[in-house]
Order: sequence, then structure tokens, then C-alpha cells
Amino acid sequence: MAHVFLEMTMTVDGFTAAPGVSLEHPLGIDGERVHEWLLGSDTGDQPRERAMFNPGYGTEGAADASPDEIDRSVAARMFDTTGAFVMGRRTFDVGEGPWGEGSTFEGRPCFVVTTRPRESFVRGGSRFEFVTGGIAEAVARASEAAHAASVCIMGGADVARQALVAELVDEVRLHLVPVLLGEGSRLFPESRSRRVELEPLGVEQGARATHLRYRVMRGD
Repeated sequence: MAHVFLEMTMTVDGFTAAPGVSLEHPLGIDGERVHEWLLGSDTGDQPRERAMFNPGYGTEGAADASPDEIDRSVAARMFDTTGAFVMGRRTFDVGEGPWGEGSTFEGRPCFVVTTRPRESFVRGGSRFEFVTGGIAEAVARASEAAHAASVCIMGGADVARQALVAELVDEVRLHLVPVLLGEGSRLFPESRSRRVELEPLGVEQGARATHLRYRVMRGD
């Protein structure tokens, strides 16, 4: 099995999106603030729409990196070792329009966990496959397609929780946005089926988010 990491952005009060997620409002009504850090700064040379998912546009290892540069570096790092992506059907449905025909996933294959079958297709160099057998099957297929690279589970919240409970995740990367939404889609609801212990691996302070990394502890 490939190394599997979970990549999620949430607010300080634990929400990954505002209420009212839809095709028209992928992050909920007025929920764009949640992923603002991925868009970078609109005052530099890099346009905001290109800053998101742009590998190589960062300053990893630079001691004097600015907070904006840290955000961009962390966003780019998602692609450093990733060979395949796993996502939930709602994440795919609300993202399909904004992603368009562009190479959002840089040619990496994507596996969509769903109960609604759909034929596989290729867009922007990436093959999208729809997995009806659950999160474990999706991760297994992504691991095979990744060819020894890592698998990134990018959401949504329900798929993230399923992967953690099924002990499929090796590393958790959380991007904490300094805002309290008060309501919306919560990443970790109060009810949980099992305890998960995490070991801190690192923290970086960006301009618009605090970036946290944890290793998921395995039981004996």
C-alpha cells in the first residue's frame, strides 16, 4: 500500500465549508474564505487563479520565506510525492465545473468514492474513475495507480473521516484558517467511532493559514 496522506482545510471551529454547498457555491454561501490561502496573493506576479495547485511555485527550505510564500509553498507541496488523488462525490461534483478542462491535477489519476456509478473519463490529462466499493477500494486502486508514489485524500469531510476510521491514513495535513464560521460542514463531528492518536511532525505559519502535519499512530 502506498503512503496515504489526508489534506484538508478547516476553520478554527472545525468547518471545511460554509452552509449551502452547491454547484453554484462549491464552498458554501460566502465560504470562499475557507480556501483563500490556496489562492495566494493577488498583488504579486502570480495571478490568484494560477497560485492554486501550482507545483514548484514556493520557497520550501527558505529561512526568510514570507508568510505569503509559505502558503504558496505548502499548496505546491501537495504534488511533491503524489501519484494519485482520492475524493468524495460531492467534492467532485462541485469541483468539476471550476476545474474545467485545465490540468488541475497535473495528469495524476483521480478516484471518486460514490454510490452513483459513472463512466471513467479523461480531462486535463487526468483520468477520473468512479469507485462504488467504498473508501478502502478507492485507496487500494489509487495506490496501484500511484506507482509507489503517495496517495492524497483531498476530501470531503465524510470521505476523510471514513479513511481515518478505516486506518487507511498515514499522515494528516491540516490547514487551519483563522475564522469562526459557526456552522457548515464539520470535519470532525462530536460523535466518533474510534480514537485516533496523532504525532506532530511540523507546523508552518502562513499569511492566511496555519499548516499542521501529523503522523497517524498505529496500534500494536
